[in-house]
Amino acid sequence: MRGRIGGLATEMLFVLSAVGCLKEWVFPFFIWQWFPSADTASQMLEWVFIVVGVMTLFIYIALGSSAKNSYGLTTVSSLGVYLAIHLPLLLVAPTGGNPSAALWWQKLSVSWWGLIGEGVELFVPARWMFHPYTIFLLAGGLFLLGRWVRVVDEENREEAKHFRMSRGQGDT
Repeated sequence: MRGRIGGLATEMLFVLSAVGCLKEWVFPFFIWQWFPSADTASQMLEWVFIVVGVMTLFIYIALGSSAKNSYGLTTVSSLGVYLAIHLPLLLVAPTGGNPSAALWWQKLSVSWWGLIGEGVELFVPARWMFHPYTIFLLAGGLFLLGRWVRVVDEENREEAKHFRMSRGQGDT
């Protein structure tokens, strides 16, 4: 069981870190290079934030599906991994009085919040003001929703159908 929990935690950290790096550094750099006009660059960056927000919503659904179908984790184990990764982002980090470490932790937390929050705020700015706790609950809900999603490719469709039949679910 331990290896599967570690696998999900590693996958979650890697995917969210990769998307965060793309959003914070790679996409802004290329937008700055390709669009010299500040107005155009600003508009493109806003669209990137919206796209990254939507993409992150789907990533949380995929992580939930992966937790159940790839790693075989129970709901409690999956939530444990989710909380272990995300709860420290909401709490004040134990920095030992080091101001640069506190600043680093704050930037990491704001970057995680921005994966979903900035895109939603740009999409409907007059209606939504997301707090980090709201993002935490939304991402957790999508993660749990993903546990009901199972992706089967064409080659394994018959195997999945046999799997459903053996569990007594029929052709639903």
